[in-house]
Amino acid sequence: PNADRLTVCQVDAGEGAPRQIVCGAKNHKAGDKVVVTLPGAVLPGNFEIKKSKIRDVESLGMLASESELGLKKESEGILILPADAPVGKPF
Repeated sequence: PNADRLTVCQVDAGEGAPRQIVCGAKNHKAGDKVVVTLPGAVLPGNFEIKKSKIRDVESLGMLASESELGLKKESEGILILPADAPVGKPF
């Protein structure tokens, strides 16, 4: 709500219940396997993932891009994993 460029995703992070995450990337669709960073994770550049509210919607993590993970200098959206990637396993 109140944002044209954000999506509210219900993500299976292998915890038994979906986790709500607000995402600004547009390159994903329902059923995609992605890298989820949970609150407490620290990404390159000392960027700590925290539970937050974005446009009054709770976000319990972040869907990560290759650049956010330090795998590439630039990326154009979140990292989409192969369809057979395991759910809930460390990346």
